[in-house]
Amino acid sequence: MERRVRLRRASHIRQVYEDGRSWKHPLLILIARPNGLDLTRVGVTASRRLGGAVARNRARRLLREAARLLYPQIEKGWDVMLVARAAILTVKEPQVEEGLASLLKRAGLSR
Repeated sequence: MERRVRLRRASHIRQVYEDGRSWKHPLLILIARPNGLDLTRVGVTASRRLGGAVARNRARRLLREAARLLYPQIEKGWDVMLVARAAILTVKEPQVEEGLASLLKRAGLSR
């Protein structure tokens, strides 16, 4: 994903966690809040509960790739955080993409 569409600043991420609404799926959690901008920014996180660095990096890679593929379908003007859950480590990439697509539809963020 392009640098400008990534959610990187701690203050922005904190705002999403504090003010955002969340939707849950067995593989991931989506937290979103309006940002008032002309683009949607996406952040990805995987906590230490998931396992070691290799497991967390794999989870983040899976989420980033799913977000990259689905980004054109996401409504503009949102800050979105994707949080990996433990089950994400047991599935392949297409299942993560399907999970994210279903969450985006449920959240009303899909075009």
